Amino acid sequence: MARPAYRGDEPTARGRMREAFWELLEREGFGHIIVKTLASQAGVNPNTFYYHYSSMEDLARDALDAEKLHEIPEAIRDSAKPGGTPLQEALAYVAVGHRWRRIRLFLTSDSPGLRRLFYDAFESLWLSLIGVDKDDLSIEDALDLAFMLNGAMGVIAMQGDDYDMGYLRTLSERPLGRGLIETVERLAEKYRI
Repeated sequence: MARPAYRGDEPTARGRMREAFWELLEREGFGHIIVKTLASQAGVNPNTFYYHYSSMEDLARDALDAEKLHEIPEAIRDSAKPGGTPLQEALAYVAVGHRWRRIRLFLTSDSPGLRRLFYDAFESLWLSLIGVDKDDLSIEDALDLAFMLNGAMGVIAMQGDDYDMGYLRTLSERPLGRGLIETVERLAEKYRI
């Protein structure tokens, strides 16, 4: 099948399908999104969907990847460096309106698969950031990491559509925050690739 024509002054078909996905996810929930409706919303032929994606889960993964989640742990890491950007400023930059709402859509979705997709992406980003291979983690360290990531996801899911910096602003000053930082530093030191 020939690739659909692209005109440089318009969003790509892939970009339009991602945007349609987010709109439908917010309005209808993942379990109710069908290719025909998504294609119509994006202004593409249903065959165009299958040209780019093998399934709705494949589109969900692409839509999540396009949100550049890697910026979040990078901002947290950089804020911990001496002279780094204060955590609240760094997170305010990376967790701007639509990204925050979109992340929450995955975490509050009717689909366990979407929540798992987010967890896998989130875990991969953190492991990459601290330079750790998941297969090298001891059972205890893997559980510590899972506890931290699931806790962060729970906090994100509980927040409203507006990102509340109040909680995170002082996290590093509280015992829990210091423990999280120490755990991440310990994992990085112990398992660095």
